[in-house]
Amino acid sequence: MAFSTTLPTRHEQPYTAYNVDWAVGAIGSNMREDVMLVQALLRIVYYESLVLESPAESTGSIAVDGLCGPITRAHIVHFQRQAAERGYPVHQDGSFDPFRAGGKVSRLTSSRYCMELLNNGCYSADKENGTRFHKDLPLRDDIPVALRAALKTHKTEARQYTYAPPQTVPTTGGA
Repeated sequence: MAFSTTLPTRHEQPYTAYNVDWAVGAIGSNMREDVMLVQALLRIVYYESLVLESPAESTGSIAVDGLCGPITRAHIVHFQRQAAERGYPVHQDGSFDPFRAGGKVSRLTSSRYCMELLNNGCYSADKENGTRFHKDLPLRDDIPVALRAALKTHKTEARQYTYAPPQTVPTTGGA
């Protein structure tokens, strides 16, 4: 389930960012609140803050409905392509994995996490434009209640990266 976390900045106080528990996209788990978060952040960066040019194949704004359909997948692929064109080492697999910590790279692909880059873009746009699209995400009436509720949870790590070893039951011998 989507959640709030804290990301450091280079010259300022850390800021509240939003992360997913499980991957979203072509090879993601696509949990509903996680998909809604990705959709909401993509909507901010493409249609509200106008930081990036939206995908040409898009037929309008992305819906925040929790369904990872063709429009959401096209936006994910487009964002990854734009990040790579700007020189970020991203893994262009059509999925957004949860980020581990600000500026960290994936242990498997040595690439930056697109979820972190997406948060950074929204945060920077708010700051530059004097808006609060990103900052006020958990308070916005146009965001589904399930996502607003999920973002009230503050964590430091996504469940995808948390390993809980199986519980062993001690044996006491036969009866």
